[in-house]
Amino acid sequence: MSKRKDILLEQVIMQYLRSKEPIGSESLKAFFGNSFSSATIRNHFKALSLEGWLFQPHVSSGRIPTNAALKNHWLKKIDPKSTLNTSLQALRTSSYKHKICCILSIESSNKLERIINIEDSFLVLLFEKSQIVVAYNASLERFLQELKNLDITDIKKIAYQVRASELLALLENAHKANISRFCISALEDMLSQSQNEEVFLDIVNGFIFHKLENGIYFEKSLPKDYLGVMQEVCLSENLSGRIFCIGRIDSDYTRFYSELAS
Repeated sequence: MSKRKDILLEQVIMQYLRSKEPIGSESLKAFFGNSFSSATIRNHFKALSLEGWLFQPHVSSGRIPTNAALKNHWLKKIDPKSTLNTSLQALRTSSYKHKICCILSIESSNKLERIINIEDSFLVLLFEKSQIVVAYNASLERFLQELKNLDITDIKKIAYQVRASELLALLENAHKANISRFCISALEDMLSQSQNEEVFLDIVNGFIFHKLENGIYFEKSLPKDYLGVMQEVCLSENLSGRIFCIGRIDSDYTRFYSELAS
């Protein structure tokens, strides 16, 4: 894409995220002044539409960015590898203002310190702050020995990945994360289709923290038209953990994250 088309597309996206209305050529002409003529803007509109970046909902209306354009935009704008520094109050206020659901997982350290074999009948897993007992299995014992000194949250992720459902259930009971939820109503539309119920429950129950690494997620992991961001979080209340923020792909995440950081 040429630099001029990229600049124009970026402005269409920014205006659309604020107004949620189709953006016309005259609106862009007013913004760019003499940098772009009306004819140039219309020509770029046509080219961007043919390339799949813009969509015209009605013949007489302006353009709106496609999901492909929004996905590309957010991949450039959001850095999920950084730690989000914010506060509980900012999370509460900004999530409802922008209709973006935030699931917060606060967990304290709880490392696996020892594994005790009780006469080849049971295995006792001693963590820093808890313990669990599982039926003996030689393969399980070897597996668990490799996990010594890992935190229980990391062990839960591994148990989920290898489908050790019985072990995962015991780990969940031994160490329930402190899950906080903000603006669950932002996911209301997700439930209009029955196939989305499992994803919805994974999100609100906090199971999503076992399934996803830090990153940006779209339709391959979430229902169509949604965007989710998983990252580390540090709160001004001297708490830290991970946070999953999810909403419509056309929500204004730029303002959302700016307000969280302010």
